[in-house]
Amino acid sequence: MLLQVLTVLLAVWLPQAPAQAPAKTYNEAADAKQVIAPAVKSAATDDIRVLINWGANDDDACAKYIAVQGSRDVPPAFFSDEYRQVYVNVGHLDKNLVLAKAYGVTLEEARLPMLTVLDRNGNVVANVSARDFIPAGTTTFSAPLISTFLKTHQAPQPNDTANFENAVKQAKKDGKTVFVWFSAPW
Repeated sequence: MLLQVLTVLLAVWLPQAPAQAPAKTYNEAADAKQVIAPAVKSAATDDIRVLINWGANDDDACAKYIAVQGSRDVPPAFFSDEYRQVYVNVGHLDKNLVLAKAYGVTLEEARLPMLTVLDRNGNVVANVSARDFIPAGTTTFSAPLISTFLKTHQAPQPNDTANFENAVKQAKKDGKTVFVWFSAPW
């Protein structure tokens, strides 16, 4: 009993740490071109795609979409093995508009967040509003629709047999040995 009273008294008398503001997903100070370029370079190295999320920190739909994409319902492998994610701040539709347009994206408040998929060379593969992942008659994002979109636009699987055969031919030509490394993402 005495311990409970002391705990309550300490909680009242000791200063409380100020609540920290939640981390902002969209970096409002970042140069979007400087964020996209390394993602494309990394995607080219790993032969995967880039997923640009155009949105704003104070947009409710953007926050809800990010919560769904971070859930167990959307396979996390998409965001580590198949895509390099980039978040581009569009503010109140007053930031990065020219860049978005260069990628074929028309930004509208009722359509945020917008998503752009780039191939390993930085070319646009697809543009879509994440709000297209809200089934008719509902107000929540559908994880299966998001997963289907991501699967549809992920990079094609490399032809491992052809790559191996080409490496063997080149090694024979150069008088070298081929080193083969087998691995899996799990």
